[in-house]
Amino acid sequence: MTRWLRNVATRAPVPVFAVAGAETREAVQTLRLDGRVRLVSAPRQASVLLIAGRLPETLLDAAVAAHDVMPTPRATVLWLDDPLAPPPHPFADAPVHRGGDVASALVDVQHALLRGSQPSEPPVRPDIEPAPWRGEGPYGQGGAGMTGGVPYGRPMATREDDRDGLTLDVLPVPVGPLFSGFPDGLTARVTFAGDLVHRFELGTNPYGDGEARALDDPFWRALHEPVPIAELEVARARSLLRWASEAARVAGLDALSLRTLALAERAEPGDAAAVRALGRWLTHPLVTGRQHHGVAALDASELGGLGLGPVSRASGIPDDLRSSDPAYVELGFETICHDDGDAAARWRQRLAEAEQALELAARAGSRRTGGSGAVESPRGRLEPDSSPTSRSLPLLPDLVTGMEWGDAVTTIVSLDLDLPEAAAIASVAGAPA
Repeated sequence: MTRWLRNVATRAPVPVFAVAGAETREAVQTLRLDGRVRLVSAPRQASVLLIAGRLPETLLDAAVAAHDVMPTPRATVLWLDDPLAPPPHPFADAPVHRGGDVASALVDVQHALLRGSQPSEPPVRPDIEPAPWRGEGPYGQGGAGMTGGVPYGRPMATREDDRDGLTLDVLPVPVGPLFSGFPDGLTARVTFAGDLVHRFELGTNPYGDGEARALDDPFWRALHEPVPIAELEVARARSLLRWASEAARVAGLDALSLRTLALAERAEPGDAAAVRALGRWLTHPLVTGRQHHGVAALDASELGGLGLGPVSRASGIPDDLRSSDPAYVELGFETICHDDGDAAARWRQRLAEAEQALELAARAGSRRTGGSGAVESPRGRLEPDSSPTSRSLPLLPDLVTGMEWGDAVTTIVSLDLDLPEAAAIASVAGAPA
């Protein structure tokens, strides 16, 4: 019976929890299209931990914590394209895969675990309490009175005045940097009053060491040199579709998420009609339109001058650098806007812009643009010393305070934050990330 169960288990997709560095995020996302692998949203659902690329120290610490809560048997696979990159110290003994077909390596490790030919990995960290608390406080529970404290590193509820003047129990919870509902690397200390966000305090950007963007990112290159418009617009459409895929995944729409990701992988200038058809599904009132209607509505007065691309244009602000670019004017470019300014409008805005981008690419010919020191990226105005994400992040605490947690996650996803980009821009500009 045991042998039969093992054989059945080897035919199932490998449950993998992935932690990706800045340069491997898209490759890990694309791994979802491989039927041999099932990327899971929590380490307790996984048997294999995939560490892809070079991780900043904060993410490496989070990867260690994720590893140690995975159920046994468990294993780690390192996916490193750089032939000279050494394995990260906590996982020095893990197998290293260098190349494109990492799914085969994940399958091989899973089969070895199930058949017992590879032992389960022990915890990386010793099993000790992360914070002293025993014997502290009048009841020895680590807090003041019956509240407060962090027994075994887990915060207890305290009492605070809420905005209605009542004194209620609130619970501070650290979230991120591997929370599947957040953009990669985002961390926050969220204080909950029931299921409402009582306070939202952003953490530091873990990519603050200035991990560079990939050199073939056309928007990065367009800051300094002319780039073919067709290349820019195809990259824009693919980026917007990748956002839609991730947003659909967070919303629990797995089938539509995979369909959108597959289109993002192969999108070409002739695929505008396919994007239009997919957009009708994704924004249908019974799919996302109704549940996101009215969530995190941003008034134009809150966004004036920030240059947040689709976020600004979804609130009716016709702010797009392409509208004053002679090369785009020749193509007949017209700025698309929506008026509602809520999360549903941001869905419609991005999908409409993805469709428009492929139409522009189809008739762009050999036209080029760029080198002027600013470019309209998929997230908004990108400059050598400022990114859309760095200008969006300060909006978050006030925007999500008072929301139910589900709406807060929807709001954060709808802003399309890119922390590695913000860190890389800040590093070039010499400012804190």
